[in-house]
Amino acid sequence: MADTSGRRTRAANIARLREALQRSPVVASVVGAEPVPAFNAAASQVAIVASVELKDLAGVVAELLGGGKFFFLNVDSCRGLAQDKGALEYLGALRVPGIVSTRTSLVERAKALGQVTMQKVFVTDRSNLPRSLTSTAMSKPDLHELMPWPVLPRIDRAARAELSPFIAAGFVQRAADVSLALSLGAKAAATSDRPLWDAPAAEIRAAAARAAQAANHREQGA
Repeated sequence: MADTSGRRTRAANIARLREALQRSPVVASVVGAEPVPAFNAAASQVAIVASVELKDLAGVVAELLGGGKFFFLNVDSCRGLAQDKGALEYLGALRVPGIVSTRTSLVERAKALGQVTMQKVFVTDRSNLPRSLTSTAMSKPDLHELMPWPVLPRIDRAARAELSPFIAAGFVQRAADVSLALSLGAKAAATSDRPLWDAPAAEIRAAAARAAQAANHREQGA
C-alpha cells in the first residue's frame, strides 16, 4: 500500500510540476530562508531551494507548502543533512515534493521513495559532457539542471536531447536569457534575480519562438 501511495503522490507531483512550468518558464533560485516570502508572492511557480540551515528546514518547508507552489530542495547544499536514504525519508516526512542533487545514487534512491528528482549537471568543457550523459542515463532523473546556462548554445542538439527535459541555470540575468534557453529546448531557466520571477510568461515564450525560428532559418540557409 505504501509503495502504491508513493507512486500516486509522485505521479501527481510530476503533473503539478509540468503545469507549474507551463504557467511560468522562470524557476526561482531561492538561497536560504530569506527569499521564501518573495517567491511565494511572485509569478514564478517553481523554486530550487538551497543552503537552508538544518534547524530552519522544517519551517522553510512548511512556509513553501503553505504557498501552494512546487519546489525542489538542493540536498547537497543543506549543511547537516545527511546524503542517504534516512535523509530522503526525513524530507518525505516533511512533504518535500522534489529534490536536487549531483549524485546519481541519491537521485535513484529519491525516485524509489516516490520523490520528483532533478539532477544537476555541470558542463565545464566538452570532455566532461559524455560522463554527465552516462551518469544521468543511469539515474534517469525527471528533470536535469544544466549549468552554467551560457554553455547551452555550444552543446549540440543530440546532447541536449539526451539531457531533456532540462532547465538552464547559472548566470541567467535577463528575460532574453530565458527566451534563448527555451528556444534551445529548455523547459525553463532558473535565476536568483527576483525581478525575473515576475517576468511575463507570454512575452518570454513569444521571444523564444522568434529565436527558434531564426535559428531554423540560419540552419536551412547554411
